[in-house]
Amino acid sequence: MGWKEKVTELMRQRNITQKQLSKLSGITESSISRYLHSDQRPRMDIVVNIAKALRVETEYFLDDTEKGESAYSSIATAIARKGNELTPEEKNQLISLILGANKNV
Repeated sequence: MGWKEKVTELMRQRNITQKQLSKLSGITESSISRYLHSDQRPRMDIVVNIAKALRVETEYFLDDTEKGESAYSSIATAIARKGNELTPEEKNQLISLILGANKNV
């Protein structure tokens, strides 16, 4: 299952519309629609916001190739762009993902 199918399924399970996801994530409704109807996945900082809005770990949206080396640069970019908006717990979770740990550092 691809990332947009995962988002769509979570929205269905939580009974959340695109408009509600937009408000919860801070992403415009038109952008949410574009991400859900295109083959291109959004930047990692957008994925982080969507994951936070849907109350799942960001890792849930990553495929196997992204969980390794390429995830490092994507997550580093997300931290750089949105780091000041992340809670200490979220920062620890991202650091754990980068380091491959299963627990907070």
